[in-house]
Amino acid sequence: MFKPPLLGRTRQWLRTFNASQRKRTLIGAAAASLSIAAGAMVFDPAEITDLSEESRNDLPKLLNEWEDGNVIVLLRHLERCDKEDHPCLQGNTGVTSRSVATGDVLADSYSQLGLDNSNVYNSPLTRTAQTESIVFNDVGIDGDWLLKCRENMLHDVLRHKQPGKNLILVTHSSCISAFEEALGYESDTPAYGTSLFFSKTPETAELDVLGFLDANDWEVALDTQARQVGAVNHSAPEDRT
Repeated sequence: MFKPPLLGRTRQWLRTFNASQRKRTLIGAAAASLSIAAGAMVFDPAEITDLSEESRNDLPKLLNEWEDGNVIVLLRHLERCDKEDHPCLQGNTGVTSRSVATGDVLADSYSQLGLDNSNVYNSPLTRTAQTESIVFNDVGIDGDWLLKCRENMLHDVLRHKQPGKNLILVTHSSCISAFEEALGYESDTPAYGTSLFFSKTPETAELDVLGFLDANDWEVALDTQARQVGAVNHSAPEDRT
């Protein structure tokens, strides 16, 4: 029967020990393996959760933080046409024409949140600039730091966050990954048009991770929240004074 070379050498090495030594060696190896496995579980990076599913109870917090101007949003651009077999909206380095419908949904969703107390920035590349124009009506400011982001993404985000102003950043999946890693998170590559939400109050130095919403989940999430608020208001005792 074939025996892997490493296994064979290990057995030969163990035969040089007496029974007591072999027992202690095997116990130590087993303990080391368990320690490594436990360490892998402890240090496995957390993932940002979905606000339309497992973290839907955090939606009220997001809305409250939004009203206070404490929210930071990282929005991945819409579907890029050089990666998809669909017509481009304009030029060959921007987004697909079919992604405009998704952008319109996002525009309506962000309008429901309200943009009066928000600053919008976008990467200067065509696909991010087009996304910003579709979703936010071209009010954004071009920022090279949202393209050259791998080293200083977290620092640059905090540098641009103003107290009492939500910060919306239209950027790329690589920048989002760099931001997550700086916070100790690691999630799958977000889909086109996904928004990731964080909060930063003026009183604290740390960021609070709120969750994410895919582009097609906004309507369900906001409708669910509206029904919950309506149910609370409907059940409140009538003021007869």
